[in-house]
Amino acid sequence: MDSEELSSLCASLALEEDEETLSPDLEAGLQAQGERSIDRSLVGCVLSTGPVARDAFVHMIKGVWKMKEHFDVEAIGSNKFVFHFLLTADRRRVISGGPWCFQNKLLVLEEPTGVGDYSKMSFSNTPFWIQLHNIPVLCMSKTVGSILGNMMGLGTFIRVRAIIDISKPLKRILKVRLGSDKELVTILLRYEHLPELCFHCGVIGHPLNECPGRGSFQGDNLILKYGA
Repeated sequence: MDSEELSSLCASLALEEDEETLSPDLEAGLQAQGERSIDRSLVGCVLSTGPVARDAFVHMIKGVWKMKEHFDVEAIGSNKFVFHFLLTADRRRVISGGPWCFQNKLLVLEEPTGVGDYSKMSFSNTPFWIQLHNIPVLCMSKTVGSILGNMMGLGTFIRVRAIIDISKPLKRILKVRLGSDKELVTILLRYEHLPELCFHCGVIGHPLNECPGRGSFQGDNLILKYGA
């Protein structure tokens, strides 16, 4: 085959945008096996501005989770991992036991659906346990607490579990109007086991010195809305 024939062959093999999309016809058994695998898997992303040590992460997470059965951890990209469980019960334990962290970096977990395309996952929502302080007597009941989350106890505060959009600054207070006169009450929010948080913008996933919103403000000129 001379160079001209080789060029012609390569040109004929080039993919065009309008070419027909392949639709492989999987056997029913393989399809069911794949669906079961997805049902027993989780995809996680460690929120960090730098790469995490993969071996250290895998070693830590296997020691912390301590599943009843063996599970595999597969690295799929920058700070992203797939967790393959043998038991759906183990997967449920991980979901209900969060949030999880690695070296104070939040591990955001998502349950894969469909074909499990992790490139379309946003990793922007995760559950947190939140203490609601300054609760008026009117709200100190299981009925009111259940509206706000899965309540675990009553006392000087209500403890709830809520899904938080971590792509936005964390809320520090919650203002609600209560009673027949619609009195405005300010409830203080305290997050349990909070991972790395930017004290300037209130977003999880980057430290203060890497905050894109700090601009040229430095030292005493920088307003720390979320403590120090």
